[in-house]
Amino acid sequence: MPTHEWTLADDRPGMDGSRKRRKAFIAVLVLSGAIALLVALRLLVPGPFAQGGPKLGHRTYNAKVDCQVKTSGDSGTVTIGGTISGDSPHFTVTVEVLDTATKQRLAVQTFEVRGTTTFGGTTPAQAPVGPAGIECRIAKVV
Repeated sequence: MPTHEWTLADDRPGMDGSRKRRKAFIAVLVLSGAIALLVALRLLVPGPFAQGGPKLGHRTYNAKVDCQVKTSGDSGTVTIGGTISGDSPHFTVTVEVLDTATKQRLAVQTFEVRGTTTFGGTTPAQAPVGPAGIECRIAKVV
């Protein structure tokens, strides 16, 4: 003899839980896709307060730098010259001048390179130059 419990079950058509789960799963997928799209656009397109142009990833470049120092007593002037070429028409190059023996920083100079492949200038040495001389290196390229 059947009990009354089985008659209390909600067996109406379309009320199974799989439809609700499917709708919830689709909603989660749509929301995740929208968030991923917003993140991708934020990385590719600069915002209103961003500096420079779009940043699409790492830039490829070839750069060389050379330095010469002229000393007079404890002070000196460093002449920096270099070239850069790559996949961008604009680079910001930071050059660091070091004492060869002690690796002490003598000067730092930043150059804006636009529409050309060469950069250069002079800067005062911030410390006395040792007898081993100086070395230049490109510290940063943006």
